[in-house]
Amino acid sequence: MTISLSHPAIDVERATSAPTSTRDVQLRPRGRARDVALPERVWPEDIPTPAPPNSPRILRTLSLRLERYLDRPARWLPALNAANGSRRQQRSERRIACAQLLRAMIKYCDLATLRVGIPAATGWVDLTLPFFADQAGLGVRRAERALRDLQTAGLAKIRRQCALQESSAGDRYKGLAAIKYLPPALFDAFGMRAWFQHERSRAHLRAQRRAAQQHKRERRAAAAALQASLPEKSSSRFVERDHARRLADYERSVMLCAAQLKSTHPEWDRDTCYAEARRQLAPPT
Repeated sequence: MTISLSHPAIDVERATSAPTSTRDVQLRPRGRARDVALPERVWPEDIPTPAPPNSPRILRTLSLRLERYLDRPARWLPALNAANGSRRQQRSERRIACAQLLRAMIKYCDLATLRVGIPAATGWVDLTLPFFADQAGLGVRRAERALRDLQTAGLAKIRRQCALQESSAGDRYKGLAAIKYLPPALFDAFGMRAWFQHERSRAHLRAQRRAAQQHKRERRAAAAALQASLPEKSSSRFVERDHARRLADYERSVMLCAAQLKSTHPEWDRDTCYAEARRQLAPPT
């Protein structure tokens, strides 16, 4: 015999207050925050002063793909995500600072050497961190923290340099803008390894052609100066030698141009590449 301890009035109250189905439970609002939709986060697509349209397309594409790191840092750049030494995900403000500073450095990156700076006739012009902070739209202190994170993650290589200044008060060293490099692993992280290797080989060929042309101009100037200083009898001999040297320089330029054409058009054979190179380059006169 089973004895029920419930009262009829209590049973009626429970029946009226309890939900009739699980659907009623799911539709019941549980708080005020559930009714408000959170706004979608908007990441910066580029730096305030982006790279010009005639810059290398691979660098502009890499700058755009950095937005993937802002969405999923552990997926695309896990070393940078763990640069702060914490097991938690990197804060969004810190991610934005790292991405914007990287974009500013990518803008001034040389594909052949991956050095960040401006090439000049007398060497490289290295840029300071306050300059990159201004390009990225960051404060200097925030840019310093971002650069420290990039160094910890192996996404930026920094080499300090200084210059000796002599004065009556004594010799002292003055700090100069540090030499900065970007690693090839940055391109690998976003699936751009093959494209980067192709573009880097083309950049090397262009640099070799520029060096060969500069060397040829210097040799021509030296030969002209030497010829002007020699007597009339031996001038014809030097003209012949200078013409032979110019022919050798021309053949070297044709060879470099044919190699660049072969990398651009792999389906061309050797004769086609050399014919197109000779058509593009004017022979010496």
